[in-house]
Amino acid sequence: MEILGLLDALESMILDGTKIPLTKKVLINEEAILGVIDKMRLVIQGGGKFAKEALVSKQRGESVEIVVEGEKLATDRPSLVDCRSAEETKAVEVLQQAYQMAKEIREGADKYADEILANLEATSTRILRTVKAGRERLKGEQPVAAGRQNEKE
Repeated sequence: MEILGLLDALESMILDGTKIPLTKKVLINEEAILGVIDKMRLVIQGGGKFAKEALVSKQRGESVEIVVEGEKLATDRPSLVDCRSAEETKAVEVLQQAYQMAKEIREGADKYADEILANLEATSTRILRTVKAGRERLKGEQPVAAGRQNEKE
C-alpha cells in the first residue's frame, strides 16, 4: 500500500503548486514530481521491498544502477525532452495571453470607471448649481418677504 502514500504525496504537490491566473494550470516542482513518479515505478515494478532497498541505496550513494536505468529510459524516449520544451513554450504563450487579457481588462475597467466618474461629476455640478440657485433665491426673497409684511401692517 506504499503506492497510495506516494499518490497522496503527488496529489499534495500538485495542489500546493502555484496556480496560473485565469487558467486551470498549475506550476509544480518538476524534480520533486518526477522523484515521486520514480518511486511509484519502483513500487509497481518490484514491490515495496525493492523500492525501499533502492531508496536506501540511493541515500547511501549507491544509486548507480538507478542512474543507468534512467539514462536508458532517456535514450529510449528522446521525444519526452521535445514534449517538455513544447509544453514550456505553450505555458509561456498561455502566460503571455493571460497577461494580455489582464491588461485589456484593466484598461476596460479604467475606461468604465472614468465614464462613471465623469457622469458623477456632471450630476454633482448640476446639483451644486441647483443648490446655489436655491440659496440665492432664498437670499433674494428674504428682504422682499420682510418688506411685504411691513406693507400689510
